[in-house]
Amino acid sequence: MEITGPRADRRPVAVTGAGGFVGSHIIPALRAAGMPVRAVVRSTADAAGLRALGCTVVLGDVRDRASLDEAFADCRAVVHLVAVIRERAGATFQAINRGGTAHVAAAARARGVGRIVHFSALGAGPSAPAYLRSKWEGEEELRAAGVPHVIFRPSFIIGSGGGFAAQIADLVRLGPWYPIKQMLGWEGPLAALAAITPVIPVMGSGAYRSMPVYAGDVAVAVTAALGRDDIAGRTFEIGGPQVMTFDELLDAVAAALAVHRWKAHVPLPLARTMVWAMVVLPNPPVTRAELDALLIDNVCDNTDVTRTFGLSLTPLPVALRQALGR
Repeated sequence: MEITGPRADRRPVAVTGAGGFVGSHIIPALRAAGMPVRAVVRSTADAAGLRALGCTVVLGDVRDRASLDEAFADCRAVVHLVAVIRERAGATFQAINRGGTAHVAAAARARGVGRIVHFSALGAGPSAPAYLRSKWEGEEELRAAGVPHVIFRPSFIIGSGGGFAAQIADLVRLGPWYPIKQMLGWEGPLAALAAITPVIPVMGSGAYRSMPVYAGDVAVAVTAALGRDDIAGRTFEIGGPQVMTFDELLDAVAAALAVHRWKAHVPLPLARTMVWAMVVLPNPPVTRAELDALLIDNVCDNTDVTRTFGLSLTPLPVALRQALGR
């Protein structure tokens, strides 16, 4: 297919967080559209795989403005994917989700980048829980920078190679033993134990809602956004075609895995106490910030994004089969 219009610009598109889960879906879509991609990563661990996709690979850290100035040189656009959903030493919500986005915007402006496509999160807002509030603050930094931009606020992204689907699949498979895998990083006999204790602990009512969205649909929208001058400055919320409670999502994942599980709802006060106590663990199964974000309804109206980009959203069962290799 011959590339014309804005996509005919042969300057590269820089992708921050290129080695992450979302990047593993966005970059193949950009390359399939014929766009040169400069993969911006913090280490060379993923360099070979990115080069195999036809990317050039450069080192850059969103906490280091100077590294981004160099990484964005001669780029026509930036797709900014870097974010943290769990705070660690040196990688807090403020340092990465807000400050990192400010650095990306400033470096893009200094280098004359013509477009930033920024990944925020569905539910981002000034009064939202800490993670989602930091994503909104990142949006505000981008808006204030004056660089032409498009913002996407996706719901939980479902795709192969990890991410939300893999986490929920582990919870469904391992049930009450899931926290041990999270803490220790290995599974060992846990699947066998789960087979004789087929119960999934659920924080609170399980009635909180979301619209998990297929990674391939998000990648289509992002690719199109890089070639559309008429959408600069707009924010698009994007979820899947179905609104599901968390209980319903667990049932859908269990069906995709062909396993049967009962659900045991943990009263919310007790759940919060358990999560608070687990903060001392090196890799707790869930943090307070994650629980706060999970408990709010994560839903949107897809009308704008589907009309603008001509999307036909993938049903969740199909997305889960793709994500889980079923």
